[in-house]
Amino acid sequence: MTLPPNIQSDKLKPKSNFLNLDNLLAVASRNSLLCEILSDKTVGCIIGSALGDAIGLYTEFLSSEKAREHYPSGKFTLTGDNGPTPFFLDLHRAPKDPGHWTDDTDHALLLVLGWLNGHGKETGVPPFPTQQDLASRLRVWVQQGLKPLDTMPMGLGRLVGSVVGNKDFLEEPEKVARERWVNTGKTIAPNGSLMRTHPLGIIGLWEEEEVVFEKAAELSRVTHVDLRCVLGCVLGTGLVKGLLKGEVTTESDVDGVLERGLEWVKRACIEGLKEADIDGDLDMEELNGYIYATETTGNLLEGLKLDEPTSIGYVYKTLGSGVMLLRMAMRKMAEKGGSLLTRSTMFEELITDLIMRGGDADTNACFAGALLGAYLGYGALPDHWKHGLLHGEWLMSKAEAMCQVLGVKDGSYVGKEDKDTWLDAGKGMIEQQEMEVKWMLLQQKAGQRMGVAVAKAEADAKARSKSSWTSKLPWQGKDRGRS
Repeated sequence: MTLPPNIQSDKLKPKSNFLNLDNLLAVASRNSLLCEILSDKTVGCIIGSALGDAIGLYTEFLSSEKAREHYPSGKFTLTGDNGPTPFFLDLHRAPKDPGHWTDDTDHALLLVLGWLNGHGKETGVPPFPTQQDLASRLRVWVQQGLKPLDTMPMGLGRLVGSVVGNKDFLEEPEKVARERWVNTGKTIAPNGSLMRTHPLGIIGLWEEEEVVFEKAAELSRVTHVDLRCVLGCVLGTGLVKGLLKGEVTTESDVDGVLERGLEWVKRACIEGLKEADIDGDLDMEELNGYIYATETTGNLLEGLKLDEPTSIGYVYKTLGSGVMLLRMAMRKMAEKGGSLLTRSTMFEELITDLIMRGGDADTNACFAGALLGAYLGYGALPDHWKHGLLHGEWLMSKAEAMCQVLGVKDGSYVGKEDKDTWLDAGKGMIEQQEMEVKWMLLQQKAGQRMGVAVAKAEADAKARSKSSWTSKLPWQGKDRGRS
C-alpha cells in the first residue's frame, strides 16, 4: 500500500539522491503503521456510529426517568447466552429487532455507497458526492428502503419526508429544501443532516480542511438549510477528519476545529450577503452552551437536557452530545494515562451514559459514536456490541472498502463493480403494491409482538398483586423463612 504523497513523512526521506535501503525501509515501515492506524480509526468511526445508533434505539424518545425505569440495570448487550437485551416494547420499537441500526445509519450509508460507486479500476479516490447524487439516493430510500439489505425506510423524519417527496427535489434539492424551511417560518433546525458528517469526514481525509467544510455545508443543504444545521455539519465533519488523521487529540484541538469551522461559516454563509439571503441566525451564546465546557470536572452531559420534550431533535442537542462525549473521553484518557483498560471500556461507558438520558437517543449516540470510534479506533469497541450488530459483516465490508479506496488498506475492491453501490443495488425497483404488502407484514409482526408484551405485562402485574396479598397473611409475617 502507498499513502498519498501529502502524508508520507518528509523526515524519513533520504537526504541525498542516493538510495539508502535503511531509509527506504524506515519510510515503508512508517507508512505501513500509519495505514494500520488510519484503517482502524476509519472502521471504528463507521462501526462506532452504527453501534451508537443501535444501542440508542433502546431509549429513543423516552425520558431519562422512563429509561431508568425500563432498563434499571443500565446495561445493554447485543450477544450472549440469553441473546440481546430485550427492548421495552412500544409501537416505536415493536417493528424492530435489537442490534439493528435505524434510519440515521441508513442515511450515512447513502453517501458511503454513492461515493464508492464513483470508484473505478483506474479512477483513484473519487470526488465528493454531489447534491444530486444524494438526492437520488434519498428518494430511493424513502420509497424503497436500503436496497442492498432490503430493509424498510422506518424512522423517516417530517422534514426529510416533505422535502424528498417534492416533485422538483431531484433537480433542485437545495431550492426545495429552502422553500420548505421558509414556509415553516425559518425556525426548524432538526438534527437529520448531522448523520452525513462521518462519511464526509472519511471521504475528505486527504482534502484541505476548508474543502471539507464547503462540501459538508453543501450536502447539509440538500434537506437542511438552516444555518444551525449547516454549522453542525461543518463542525462535525471537521472533527471526524481531524480525529482520523490524529490532528485532534486534545480538547484544545477540538476547540481549534470548532473555531475554524465557525469562522468559515461566517465568511462563506453570512458575510457579504443581504439579510434576506442568510439562512437564519447564529446565537453565539446558545451555541457556546452546547459545545464549550465551562466545567473542568463532572459530567458534561448534564446541562444539555437531552430529554426536553419540545426540543429532543434539535441539531445543537445532537451536536453537543457528540462534542461533550468526546471531551469526556479525552479527559478520561488524560486522567488514566491512556491505558489499554481505559480505552477498552470507555466507548461502552460513555455511550450508555448518553443513551440513558433519553431523548433522540439513537441520533445523539450515532453522531457521538462516530466521533468516539474515530478517536479510539475499532479495536476499542466492545465485543458484545460489535459482534451482535445486525448486518455487521456487511457494514464492515463497506468500511474496509472505504479504506481500500482511500489507499490505507490493501485490496482489490472496485466500487463500480459492487452492485450494492448501484442505485437499485442490482435488484431493480419494487412496485408500490409490493411495498404496501411489506408494510402490512411489518405492521402485523409489530402487532403480534405488542400482543405478547401486553399479555406478559398483565401476567406480571397479576403475579405481583398476588405476591403482595399473600405476604400479608398471618402465617407469613416478618419471621417467615427462618429455620
